[in-house]
Amino acid sequence: MSGRRFSERRGDDGFSLAEVMVTMGIMSVLLVLFTGAILQVYRTVTATETLSDAQSQLARAFQNFDRQLRYASWIATPGTYSGDGATYVEFAGPLTTDCYQLRLQPGAGSTNAGVLQLLTWTAGSPPAPGTRGRTIASQIVTDSSRPPYFELQSAGAQPYASASVGNEFVTANQRLRIRLTAQVTGGGTTEIDTTFTALNTSSDTKATNACSAGRPT
Repeated sequence: MSGRRFSERRGDDGFSLAEVMVTMGIMSVLLVLFTGAILQVYRTVTATETLSDAQSQLARAFQNFDRQLRYASWIATPGTYSGDGATYVEFAGPLTTDCYQLRLQPGAGSTNAGVLQLLTWTAGSPPAPGTRGRTIASQIVTDSSRPPYFELQSAGAQPYASASVGNEFVTANQRLRIRLTAQVTGGGTTEIDTTFTALNTSSDTKATNACSAGRPT
């Protein structure tokens, strides 16, 4: 055995406990890092998909009543009902006997669970108080600090008048501006800010209409 170094490991020697523990520790750290990266990617993809769904929902919501509102013959001044805190705006369709109401119903005890509903009825037969409309969009933020959800621009108004823009633009028709924010799981938000021009209105459109009877009092 002369000349052989006893510190050298033979081919059939095993690993010491210390070596095994070190290897397992390194593998555990790598596994934790890998798992964390996979979870982060999953959360990001889920949040992106959820936000995309919310955006699509708001876009579809506006498409649902775009025709009626764009060709409306009258738009009411938006208001809030003290009974349930909901925000309302009524309008008459191309046929003055067709009445519509957009209602943003706040969620009970939550600032991001508002529901946008659309009610329809025939003039002279308004819906009973508390009647639910067709759900157009949900998870709408109803924080009181946000700007008005519905804003009426009367015919002849100058909505963009300012020192930088001037006052050359004057509306020939009634216009309704709708600003909504939807909040999705995880805290992300998507916003929509659209102004509809009611083409069948003019400066001669009266302030009141038979469809006004649909608003709760």
